[in-house]
Amino acid sequence: MREVVFTIEYERGVDPLMDVFIESPDLYARSMQVQATSEAVWGIEKLIGTPSVLDEYDERLERVAQESSLVGMCGAPVTEYRCEMLSSNPESRKIYSLQREGDGPRSLPIAAANHLGEGVIMRSERHGDQFRWHLLVDGSLGTLHDDVRANLRDGLSLTVERLGEPPCLLEDGRTQHDLTTAQKTALEAALTRGYYEEPRKASVSEIAEEIDVPSSTLQYRLNRAEAWLAEQFAADSMTVDIDTSLDLGDVEFIE
Repeated sequence: MREVVFTIEYERGVDPLMDVFIESPDLYARSMQVQATSEAVWGIEKLIGTPSVLDEYDERLERVAQESSLVGMCGAPVTEYRCEMLSSNPESRKIYSLQREGDGPRSLPIAAANHLGEGVIMRSERHGDQFRWHLLVDGSLGTLHDDVRANLRDGLSLTVERLGEPPCLLEDGRTQHDLTTAQKTALEAALTRGYYEEPRKASVSEIAEEIDVPSSTLQYRLNRAEAWLAEQFAADSMTVDIDTSLDLGDVEFIE
């Protein structure tokens, strides 16, 4: 069995929820559970972000749930869309959603259930302009690949990677594979201005004013960067299996 990653890239303005990710480099989402049949997909997704960005996502999600003319990523009409907030705090959300589609070319997870069988195992992640679907498959996926590529809506594009042995699924506390550009910039600003020196030479509010970002945003980015550094230390120095690295020599890109 191999892991295959379908990456759907979105142009701005194509999807109101993906626009929040495009506009907000700190926002990250991954599925905790995904199930799909030949007509519907449902699951639980965890989002991590700043309070203001998550509030914006909440508002757009509410509008999308009330929209009567939704279509899936491949153009089939959405006949049912439901979502429910399972948990919420200032820096994260857990959201249950159900999407059922009618006749026509269906979205990737539903198409996967059609082509590969309803027992296909999948997970997803969203960041920036990318919506990535990780599928565990045993056999050919040529017809699935051709079906999705041929029917993507305008403004969407597809890249497929065929990986080797599937990596371990991420634990719930793991939020991302690497620091975002914004988190790296925040960490560099804090380091160069003596934030981590003893005694501390600059506060978060002082650094935030210098680099022209809200204090709450800078604090959030530093918190996420520090959590990532702690995980790397645990993986490197304490023999804790945080994640499985990918051998780039074992990646095959499908044209």
